Amino acid sequence: MTAFDSPRDIMCALAQHVKSAVHPHMGTWRARRVTGIASSGDATFDIDEIAEGAVESFLIDNEVNVAYYSEDRGLIHPFPGRDPEGVLIIDPIDGTRGAIAGFEACVVSIAWAKPVAEPTIADVLYGVIVELKGAITLFAERGCGASILDDAGKSIPLALSPTDSIPAMAWATEVVGAPLEHLFQVLAPIANQTTVRGGFFILNSSAFELTRLVTGQLAAVVDLRNRLLHEFPELRDSFVVHGGGRLLSLYGYDVAAATLIVEEAGGIVTDAWGRSLADWKLLDTTEANFGSLIVSSNTELHSKLLRSVDESFANLKQSGL
Repeated sequence: MTAFDSPRDIMCALAQHVKSAVHPHMGTWRARRVTGIASSGDATFDIDEIAEGAVESFLIDNEVNVAYYSEDRGLIHPFPGRDPEGVLIIDPIDGTRGAIAGFEACVVSIAWAKPVAEPTIADVLYGVIVELKGAITLFAERGCGASILDDAGKSIPLALSPTDSIPAMAWATEVVGAPLEHLFQVLAPIANQTTVRGGFFILNSSAFELTRLVTGQLAAVVDLRNRLLHEFPELRDSFVVHGGGRLLSLYGYDVAAATLIVEEAGGIVTDAWGRSLADWKLLDTTEANFGSLIVSSNTELHSKLLRSVDESFANLKQSGL
């Protein structure tokens, strides 16, 4: 059996193993080669295959009795003759495009969920996120809080932003696969307020973005793609075109670990309508299970963001696309 003492030890060791495998290839020409299409419909790159191989070898070599789900291969049972002790929701590289470019906005994301047939966000018991280019590890256990460690294992204080003003907030959004001319019709009323005093970023890694709330670098993360698709179904063909021939969106596995970390740190996480993510399925990448986000460092800011988003959609419906 595994030599590790706890799920935390397993997850942290696995994340570091993936980081060691991937890091030498960040920013290289080889990492840029597209090798296929993931189960979610997104493109996969050579660097993704390196990360997937590292996950599989670690779990088998250390006899970690879990099933695991990854973006590229779906649900895997390394030991099919055993009942798994948990389901690992693994995104070996969240922020592949950032990793390819050698940017900092990329992480290894691992969530440990209960071994149930269709795990949801509510079933996630532990979450670990390790920076690929940076040096910190973020961990959370449901009901026990969150923590940040540096590469020497020293604790770093959590630092949720006290900002409750939209103009003063630093925030990020997601745009992959969306018709930007329409997405920014909804985002503009928020974004226009923040470009001077706050800060507006597109980082292409939902897990990285959410962890920046815990470090105090961002005050909010907003992903409105699925709400835009839902409320304006006439945009479906445009979404398909911009998704490379298929619909792309936010998936539960993208933020399974990060959601737990932010919530255990005291942040507010809902979908773009302000609803709980508790029932969001983690292994389902069909359109019916597409997700969205309004995440903030405090309740007051979240209320203002939700009100602004609701107003923006109402105005867009009234004025037309």
